[in-house]
Amino acid sequence: MKAVVWCLWVGAFAGLMGLCSPVASAFSGPLVCPESFPVQPPETDVRRQQALDALAGLDEICSTRSDYFAWKGSLLLTLHQPQQAAVSLEKALLLNPDLAGAELDYAQALAELGGKAEARDLVNSVLTRTDIPSALHEWLTSRLGDTGGETWKMSWMVQSLLGAESNLNSAPASNLLTLTLPGGSVPVALGESQKPEGGMASLNTGAMEATRHLGPGQLTLSGDATVRVNPAHADSNLQWVDGAALWTQPLWGGDAGVRASATRLWMGGVELYDENAGKVFMERPLVYGDTACRYGFGGDYSIRSYPAARTLDGRYSGLELGMGCQHGDTLLTATGQWGVDRAQSPTRLGGDQGRDDYTLAGSHPLGPGVLSLTGQWSRLVDRDMYSTLLGGVPREILRSAGRMEYDYPISRNWTALGYLEKTSQNSNISLFALENRAVYLGLRWGGK
Repeated sequence: MKAVVWCLWVGAFAGLMGLCSPVASAFSGPLVCPESFPVQPPETDVRRQQALDALAGLDEICSTRSDYFAWKGSLLLTLHQPQQAAVSLEKALLLNPDLAGAELDYAQALAELGGKAEARDLVNSVLTRTDIPSALHEWLTSRLGDTGGETWKMSWMVQSLLGAESNLNSAPASNLLTLTLPGGSVPVALGESQKPEGGMASLNTGAMEATRHLGPGQLTLSGDATVRVNPAHADSNLQWVDGAALWTQPLWGGDAGVRASATRLWMGGVELYDENAGKVFMERPLVYGDTACRYGFGGDYSIRSYPAARTLDGRYSGLELGMGCQHGDTLLTATGQWGVDRAQSPTRLGGDQGRDDYTLAGSHPLGPGVLSLTGQWSRLVDRDMYSTLLGGVPREILRSAGRMEYDYPISRNWTALGYLEKTSQNSNISLFALENRAVYLGLRWGGK
């Protein structure tokens, strides 16, 4: 019974969407070509995109400036847009053939577009120049080996947290379940196993990501696994595994992508939930002063299975919109998703389910670290009556969650972190109402 109840709950809210990636753009005053441009691109993709969006509308005004096209090409290259980068860098070299940095970037762009021989010739040409300091020759030689763009770039993270939760087993908030019988409503007390189990828990996560550029596009493979352990309640121990493959490619001034993913969830050693999902999306930049933004839209489809209760299986399809903005070091994102989970069994209680999901998140530097706030709100409504024993009405669930996290960098690879989280779920059927509070502290170790 416990596994089935938990399946019913996770069936209501499995697949909450994640945060939308940020974006950039701007409406500004009269455009003027800057007097100079930086030598090196920013260290993060967000800041690179922000710098690129700041160049909107300057191509004509800066049409005689080789340093402008070299800077723009460098930004495009680091943002994995080799086709556009090659065009800009070619203009820079036509205006000034002596730009060694632009020549090397142009070689990299050509290599990523498949012109490996041309790229190698360009790098060799730079190496023969007498005005290049000898200290740079080793670096340029190493770049010569990278011009094919054939290597994978890896990143990884291991996180270990210790904390406590008030409802580890996602049990109903009420101890009573009201049944509707021919003679009237009858309250029934739930068993001890159906009551919330609170206590200490460890939460450990490992994740890896590999990225490779193929022509103008980029392939990203990622995976992560999370294990939550509570020694006093082994039946509430949780294991969650995700894997995904993502392909993105520049299109129409933005980026288009396709994502395939798989999720598996176990609780108390019982497999509760499987999901295989696909997504197509389009993202584009916006420009508004010195605020960098990006908006996106897409479609989702997923096959959702519940091994412990097969009648809950469904097929979800939906649309989503998202937008992210960055102003200085402050980041804000908002997403919305609307769809239908269609029952695969005619005996599924409630039939098809309509779903709305919304997420709002923000982060801002606070002292030496970063403070992050996340809020989520979801609504699920069954199309048909859920059960004659539970009021004879369609089920409706409203779920809200809030999280506050602080990340404190200790060194280049180590971060201390802690978060507070509260989840509240209300329903017109008391079986699906629940509350949970969580607090965790720990360390994160990561690198590239």
